[in-house]
Amino acid sequence: MMNRKLAMPLLGVLLWVISIHAGTFAAATLLPQPLTVGKKIPSDELRSSVAFGNSVVDRMHRLETNLEWSNVHIRKGTPSHGQLIVSSPEQEALKQGRDALVVTKATIHLVNNFCNRLKTSASECSRYVSTHSLDATSLRASCKSLHKLCSQEEILSQYRSFDGTCNHKKDGSRGAAFSAYTRLLYPEYLDGVQEPRRSVSRKQLPSPRIISNKLVKIIEEEDSDWTLAVVLWSKFVEHDLSHTATSKMIHTEHTIECCAAGGNHLSPRYIHPFCAPIYVPSDDKYYSHQGMECMSYVRSVPAFRSDCTFGHIEQLNQATHYLDGSQIYGSTSRKVAALRSFELGQMNATVKDGEVYPPISHRPTDDCQLNTKDSVCFVSGDPRVNVHPQLTALYTLWLREHNRIAKELANLNPNWDDEILYQEARKIVIAELQHITYDEWLPQVLGKKFLTKIQKYSEYNEDVNPSVSNSFATASLRVLNSLMEGKLKLYQEDRLANSSLHLRDYFNKPDIIQQPGYLDALIRGLSTQSSQKLDLGFTEDIQSRMFFNGIYGFDIFSLDIQRGRDHGLPTYAAYRKLCGLPAVRSFEDLSDVIPKEVIASLSKVYVSPLDIDLIVGGLSEEAAEDSLFGPTLSCIIADQFLRTRRGDRYFYDNENQPAPFSRSQIREIEKVTLARIFCDNTDIKTMQPNVFRLIKSSNNLTDCDSEDIPRLNLGLWMANRTKYY
Repeated sequence: MMNRKLAMPLLGVLLWVISIHAGTFAAATLLPQPLTVGKKIPSDELRSSVAFGNSVVDRMHRLETNLEWSNVHIRKGTPSHGQLIVSSPEQEALKQGRDALVVTKATIHLVNNFCNRLKTSASECSRYVSTHSLDATSLRASCKSLHKLCSQEEILSQYRSFDGTCNHKKDGSRGAAFSAYTRLLYPEYLDGVQEPRRSVSRKQLPSPRIISNKLVKIIEEEDSDWTLAVVLWSKFVEHDLSHTATSKMIHTEHTIECCAAGGNHLSPRYIHPFCAPIYVPSDDKYYSHQGMECMSYVRSVPAFRSDCTFGHIEQLNQATHYLDGSQIYGSTSRKVAALRSFELGQMNATVKDGEVYPPISHRPTDDCQLNTKDSVCFVSGDPRVNVHPQLTALYTLWLREHNRIAKELANLNPNWDDEILYQEARKIVIAELQHITYDEWLPQVLGKKFLTKIQKYSEYNEDVNPSVSNSFATASLRVLNSLMEGKLKLYQEDRLANSSLHLRDYFNKPDIIQQPGYLDALIRGLSTQSSQKLDLGFTEDIQSRMFFNGIYGFDIFSLDIQRGRDHGLPTYAAYRKLCGLPAVRSFEDLSDVIPKEVIASLSKVYVSPLDIDLIVGGLSEEAAEDSLFGPTLSCIIADQFLRTRRGDRYFYDNENQPAPFSRSQIREIEKVTLARIFCDNTDIKTMQPNVFRLIKSSNNLTDCDSEDIPRLNLGLWMANRTKYY
């Protein structure tokens, strides 16, 4: 039951979200208005600043050459390699990142040389600079080229594009892959542009690893309601909506390593400007035994601002901002084509012992943390396919689901060509993903009462921007890592666990999936094993052994804290105020939503409550009624999923799209549950109807052929069309 003291804060959060999506609160007012100054910066000064930015970036060439000669780069199989795999940048990201970096350096030049005359703060000055367009500079064409002009044919396409373009009729690039995350609050950078913030005392913030050591409890306290499916589905959805890219060297595109071998500090002359390594204290409870004093962190690839202006640094999302199965299908034409067989609508697959798996990578030692080229490593629409065995299992099941649907559609419609079969199967799969996420998973994590009150504002609205917020991608969903289990139990059909896997041994090492019986055992574990509680407790497998190489690993919580600072996320205090909670002036002011013992721990780590990182504060909050999250994270997550739905012209139940599903087809899609996906694409015989909840008398195991786990009747997709249009 929700603590009584949470009732009023939650009401404030609810009113904030409703006010935005009812149209009574303008989302644009979330960001402060730019500083008003009498005159604009002259065009020649803008051009001069871009020339300066180019010169700064060009001078990096010598340093990068020296780093290559000195052999300072990521070694295969190391934790740094594991981190690179899950955030590997595409060519499109690297190309934009170089030009966006020039804009950042040009903005710094303007702040230092023009705004000092105004005698104003760096933050205010950066806002003023952001009112100036790149149009008069050499970067105009580069930025404008990212703005898609859609043809009438593209606007009227009955199928959504792979890269997210032309979903919006007038703004063809809205929500597209390789565009910047949006923001709910103006970022906090020390220099107003790119340098991570400091404490309100002006001193350095505490190291993320020190915060992790002081706050995290290495305990495995099981939740009494939720299964591991809750956290693994959240990761799958996260892979669909966001993919932040790690920077590489600008001139050579080689990898960047920010720590010496074994986790020691690099000499200053070997540190790349993109490095922001995490300091590890000498008395670290885990790393001191390995002699580790440095955890590598490379800053994220920058992006052009959506309005092609100067201003603070933004980060790039390589995924589309829509819930559209991009992690399965890919979001570039290159990747989409590589994953298709171009026969009968099928996707490429590997078959072993009669079972279907994702295609095998031709670069296993690059795409996975493996030492030999004959090891198993998969490819999919997202490189994170191999990061966790149960995630790999989910990717496998959705590949099978696509091919199963395409095969059945081919039997029903023998005149359909490959393109129709592929596109129709993809359209159905995306609809299933959206329905499961919104109607089955989201009510579990946000709470039915909270969700019910805001669902009436879920219709499509072309004025709603679906772009993923930086705070959602970088902090809000990341807290669900707290639910992770370090010991994955493998269950038989009778749901008795006969063995288990240590997660630390399988990051980016997916070969276990192809061993007989293991995929089904992992899926049974996903739907049977309890998750951990959502709190400041983490399993050691991700708090100290993430991307483990047999010697040491990384701390996922430290990396997430550092990424939040890299991205300029404002503090927890700023977001809780945004979400309708009272302003914070002292640590005692946090007691409305955070337990006193946690506040005591926070006060020993942070100098001020105004320093607390969003992800730390969010994890510290008590959960609201029948929800996984406290008020602040509920607010950010609810806002995102409302905008993701309202801003998607191709959302499955929107009747105002070029080729909407019929009402009877929508009713069929809404019968589908994740339990049905598990049943149809494995050899599992029984499953509980709600796989996000533990097996109980009210949610008991049911035969997969039972009507309690409804099937999708594809007979409603029988048609007379013979070609794609």
